[in-house]
Amino acid sequence: MIIKSKSYKTTRTFTTVLNYIFRENEKDNGFELTKFIKGKNLSVEELSRQFLSNEAFRMTKRKNSVVLYMDILSFHPRDSERLTNDKLHQITLKYLSLRAPKSIAIATVHKNEKDHTHLHIVFSGVEYKTGKSIRISKEDFKNKVKLEMEKYQQEVFPELLLSKINHEKSRSPQKQHIKEAEKFLEANGEVSEKQNLLKLLEEVFTTASSEKDFYQKLESKNIKLYSRNGKIIGVEGKRKFRFSRLGYTPELLQSLEQNPTQNRRTEWLQKTREKSKEKERKW
Repeated sequence: MIIKSKSYKTTRTFTTVLNYIFRENEKDNGFELTKFIKGKNLSVEELSRQFLSNEAFRMTKRKNSVVLYMDILSFHPRDSERLTNDKLHQITLKYLSLRAPKSIAIATVHKNEKDHTHLHIVFSGVEYKTGKSIRISKEDFKNKVKLEMEKYQQEVFPELLLSKINHEKSRSPQKQHIKEAEKFLEANGEVSEKQNLLKLLEEVFTTASSEKDFYQKLESKNIKLYSRNGKIIGVEGKRKFRFSRLGYTPELLQSLEQNPTQNRRTEWLQKTREKSKEKERKW
């Protein structure tokens, strides 16, 4: 099992994310689980209003508060035949009891043609009617959620041998699900963290006078840089992004030392966009 958490900071995403998990292909051979939701057979708009009403109880209001989470639990394809809806239902309830016991929540299961089974668990950023934030640190997420889920799975469903909790970074299938979600958000007018970052990198690149100045300008915009072996290689937000993966290779950044013209920078940026799109297609 791979557990991945994605957060959202605008109330517009209530509708967008719920539309995403209730797509037609999410309904095949699956189920829907709700918690603290009033009514049955509700539309996405009606569900969104309940999330919005609960958000109004938030005790401490900040500009960048997380209003919604979507956690994705992915299972090994060869465990699919052992993953009955009853087991998935129990796993969902256990996960919510650990991660968001007092939040409004909706969960759906997705079983596609490649036998990739995964759960989409969407829950509010504050507890039901109390307005208390459910924010959790990375350490607590690992120790109080991931490790506890691993223990639960081994004790209750030992037959899921191939779906052991993965505590390391994995490129598949979790990245595929996140990429899929980002595409859906983009199609519905939302902007992903990656899209915002790409826009900012372009703005900084067009004005930076050197590689060092490029990094300093990013830091002045409250962008956290991260290094490896003493060398700056990317930025860190909710996720880590390598400059090279975004098209900003060491060679490109070093070229800033030549103080290129705006036309030259624009030409380089166009090539960077094309390379980035090519990598996306291969991802």
